[in-house]
Order: sequence, then C-alpha cells, then structure tokens
Amino acid sequence: MMKVRNLLFGAIVAMLPMAIASCDKEKEETTPSTSVDVTKVVGTYEGYSLASSAYFQNNFTADESLTVAVSEAKSGNTVDITFASATWGTTTITGATVSANGSRYTVSGTGTCLMAGMGGQERSYDCTLTADIASTTDATVTVSLPAVMGGTNVVFKTGKASTGYYVADKYRGDIDVSVNGSSQLTINDTIMTINAKEGDKADIVTPEMGLSMGGQQMSLPSTTFEDIAVTTADYQTFTIAQQPVSITVGSTNWAGTVEGSVTDGVLSLTFVVTPGAMPMPITITFSTSTK
Repeated sequence: MMKVRNLLFGAIVAMLPMAIASCDKEKEETTPSTSVDVTKVVGTYEGYSLASSAYFQNNFTADESLTVAVSEAKSGNTVDITFASATWGTTTITGATVSANGSRYTVSGTGTCLMAGMGGQERSYDCTLTADIASTTDATVTVSLPAVMGGTNVVFKTGKASTGYYVADKYRGDIDVSVNGSSQLTINDTIMTINAKEGDKADIVTPEMGLSMGGQQMSLPSTTFEDIAVTTADYQTFTIAQQPVSITVGSTNWAGTVEGSVTDGVLSLTFVVTPGAMPMPITITFSTSTK
C-alpha cells in the first residue's frame, strides 16, 4: 500500500511542471496587450515655461518648443524627447516610457539638461521628466533639476500663457501727480511693478508717494491693485482698458480708474482717483522709455 501511495505521489509531482506550464500559457493568451501607440504623442509642441525654485517662483519664458519622437535607442512603448528652452538650456530624454489612460498619455523618463552657467560655460545636469499629454496642443511637461539652485522645476505648457506673464516686470520711470491739470508732485526714477496672475490678469504695485495739496500733506503708501485685466491682439502690445480701482488710505476710500499699455517693454499708466469726498480727482501718470 505504501509503495502504491509513493508511486501515485511521484506521478503527481512529475505532472506539476506540465500543469504549471499549461496555466502560464493560458494566462499569456488571456492577458490583454499593454502596447501603446506612441505615435499619438509624437510631434512638435509649442508653448511657454514657468520655472520655480526656493529662490524664485514662476519665472516666465515665452515661445518655447518641445519635440517628441519614436525612440531609436529603445524598443517598446518609448519615445525620445528634446526640450529646447531659451532660458533653461536643452533637455534630452532618451527612451521615456509612455502609458495610456483613456484619451490621455503619461510619459516619464530620465536624462540630462545642458545649460549655460557662469561665464557662458555649459554644464550637464541630471534631470527627470514627467508629462501629461492629450495632444500636441494640450500637454503639460515638468522637468525636475535637483542640482540647480537647490532644486528647480521647469513646467512647459502648450499654448499661450495668461497675458499677465507677458507684462510682468519691474519698470523704471517717472510719476507725475496732478489735480485739475496742475502738477503737484513729480517723482523721478522710481519703480512700478506688475506681477502676473492667471486668467489674463495682473497685479499693479505702485511705489509710496507723498502728496502736498492745499497746504496739506498726504501720503499714499505703496499699494497693490489686484486683478487688473490685460488684453492683447498680437502679443506685442498689451492693453489695460479703463477699469475701476479702489484703495483705503487710513480711513478714507480712494476710488477711481486705471488704464494703460505695455508695448515693447515700455509701460504707461494713468490712475484717476478721488479721495473720499474731495471735489476733484487726483491724476497719477507713470511713464517709462526703457524697461
């Protein structure tokens, strides 16, 4: 009886490899293919970049481009990516992996970024890249550079940025303050700041101004006028159409309008504001010939 039992056990053991192989084959035949049509992400992408680190946020570069091609060095669901930035050098990713999630694609890989440093000498930095892509006109690509300025992320987005980014800067120029057409104060060589906002808007930050009117001294502190709409038809001239603004100075409300433009880096602004019940508005103009 023991001998028969041993023979039966031996037969079962001998058949196990064949049974496992049969199951593996069946599993291979029933597992769906994970192949991705990488040509769906191949092409040239046009857009802009925003770079951030511990030292700055949303450093803007317009007119950037990125190309994606079927990988020549690696097979499978892979592509080669080249991102040529006017500010952040050339990023090269070979054999980035592509995966699909419905109509969108995720791309990830590692590579190098060749960037000009001090004295114009180029240096290579290791980097990682991740991308979310629907098409060549709908994509966000992030390049992470851990060794640049304590860690820098450069985010490339397709299309045009909010108009606020195109006019954001510190502008040096002159301010004239007048009442009823009579100049009350001139401030030379001062700074007017525009900070970018999303949604085609910007914040305007005015410098502190001391006013003398009717023998009375008034002080207008540095003020931020938020969410100022900025429009453009050609991305050369940017218009701040007349729109309402208001601030509170002490316990007095100053209400009025602002309008202006930025053309080729030259800013002109006009504020017309009335402090409280004052019968005549104050006109504040800013102009600069150079940025």
